[in-house]
Amino acid sequence: MNDILPRELIHRILLRVPAEDLFRLRFVSKLWHSLISDPHFAESHYNLYSAASSGSVLVKDYTNACCVSLDTLFDVTAAAPPTFKEVSLPSRKTPCSLFRLLGSCRGFLLLEEKPAYFLVIWNPLTGSSKTISYSHIASEIQLDDAFRYGFGFDASRDDYLIVLSWLDNYNQHRLVCFSLRTNSWINLDAALPKSISRWKQQLFGWFLHGAIHWLCYSSKDCIDDGILIFDLKEMNFSKISMPQQLLGDYPIYLTILGGCLALHSYDIDNHKTEIWVMKEYKVPSSWILMYEIPYGNNSPLCMSNGNDIIALNFIPRYCKIRFAKYNVSGELLNYSPLPLSEYYNFHRSFSVYTESLFPFPCDIKDRDKKKKTGQECFEQHDVAKD
Repeated sequence: MNDILPRELIHRILLRVPAEDLFRLRFVSKLWHSLISDPHFAESHYNLYSAASSGSVLVKDYTNACCVSLDTLFDVTAAAPPTFKEVSLPSRKTPCSLFRLLGSCRGFLLLEEKPAYFLVIWNPLTGSSKTISYSHIASEIQLDDAFRYGFGFDASRDDYLIVLSWLDNYNQHRLVCFSLRTNSWINLDAALPKSISRWKQQLFGWFLHGAIHWLCYSSKDCIDDGILIFDLKEMNFSKISMPQQLLGDYPIYLTILGGCLALHSYDIDNHKTEIWVMKEYKVPSSWILMYEIPYGNNSPLCMSNGNDIIALNFIPRYCKIRFAKYNVSGELLNYSPLPLSEYYNFHRSFSVYTESLFPFPCDIKDRDKKKKTGQECFEQHDVAKD
């Protein structure tokens, strides 16, 4: 093929091949390996697939994980029913380490590894990972779940950043971030919006438009309920308000649907899930109640076929959990045949992501160094410096 087709055409063909297949096709020839391994190719491929392809990872029992393609869950024309693919978590202390998912960005997942204080950035497709210690930070506080996590990409610096926010033992707000490009922790001095000290925040933030987003709600009143935003380029905070109809409601969850911020809550009295979507970013007046789903409690995962919603549907009374698809009118279209009963207790430990071939920033430098020195690079990186 390399002798028949021009390089540009091969490049365009490979761009339309799913990431999982490309990962294997790297070894067809030196030319293909060069094309597929190029960071610019990975960027173009991700941009092409991110809007149309979604996968999901669920932690099975805090030590094991499974992946499933959300695109195939309801494909009635498929020759075989959808199945989970077992994946090995990047543990260094199997089977003692426990994991929970904290978010995703550009095909990478952020996990917390316990009992030691480690954060792990992991690409389920390539298996590459990076382990980062934050025990020197955790020693400053004594409360469990005191940290708020964020994981995102700063395009201006071509860098992946992990953001940690917490109150220290003196009730002072602290903020740091870890840069994958510099391989180091950075202390930040970003002022929180007024009265933020009274807010309770969700555990992890969502990455969108170059910023991390946490849902915050007041412990005493509703006047400051909203979404806290941390811009990764400018390194500063801002906030936007949530719909007035949701003020004072609890619990409310933040997510991203179709490239938009979304809030969902479960109305216990009426047994329905309400999903609000912000159609224009940072424009509070654009919040609309887009879905009212009268089929139990649902955690929306992604949008499919335009305005259809794929969600995790769970019924506490019967300890039942399953994938479901709903249309914009809230009507149930179908349940996936994929059994999920054994995952019921871990339905909150999941993350939606798009498979990617992106390397870590340090991998790019290692590869350039390899070209000069001929040394081999390692796919597994550990940073366990206190």
